[in-house]
Amino acid sequence: MSKVTRYLRVQDGLSDWVGRATSWLTLGIIGVLLYEVVARYILNAPTVWGHELSTMFFGALSILAGSYTLRHHGHVRSDVIYRLLPYRVQAFCDLVIFALGILVLAVFFRMAVDFAYHSWSIGEFSNRSVWRPPLWPIKATIPLAVGLLILQCLAELVRAALRVAGVRYDDPRDDEASETA
Repeated sequence: MSKVTRYLRVQDGLSDWVGRATSWLTLGIIGVLLYEVVARYILNAPTVWGHELSTMFFGALSILAGSYTLRHHGHVRSDVIYRLLPYRVQAFCDLVIFALGILVLAVFFRMAVDFAYHSWSIGEFSNRSVWRPPLWPIKATIPLAVGLLILQCLAELVRAALRVAGVRYDDPRDDEASETA
C-alpha cells in the first residue's frame, strides 16, 4: 500500500469515526427532548435545562458531522455543469475549490480558536436560561470541527491533485464501492 493510500485511508477513517461517534448525540437529543416532553406535559414540571441542552447537542452534532459529510460527498453541490466536464477538468475544479476551502477554513479556524479561548478564559456561562451552563465546552467543538474539516479537505485536495496530474492511486473509496456492490 502506498503512502498516499495509507494517508487517505487514515484520514477517511478518522472522518468516519468522528461521524459515527457524533451520531450518538442524536440519541442524547432524543432522550433530552423525550424527558422534557414527559416532564412538561405529563408531570406538569418542565425542566429549565431541556431546551438549551438539546440545542447544544444539536449544534455539536451539526458542526462535527462536517468532515464525515465531506468524506461521503454529502454536502450540497450543483452537478449540472460539473458532470458534463471531462474527468481532469472536474479534478481541476475540485483542486481549486478545496484549495480555496482550506484557505477560508484556516481563517475560520483561527477565529474559532480565539472565540473558544475567550469563552474558556472568562468562564463564560449561558444567560439564555436560569440553568446557566458553561459555554466553553460547546464553543470548543467549533475549532475542533473546523480542524477536522480542514484535514478532510486536505485529503480531498490530494485526491484532486493526483487526478489532475493523471497519477494512478488506490483510492480507499473504490474499495468501499466494490464491497457494497
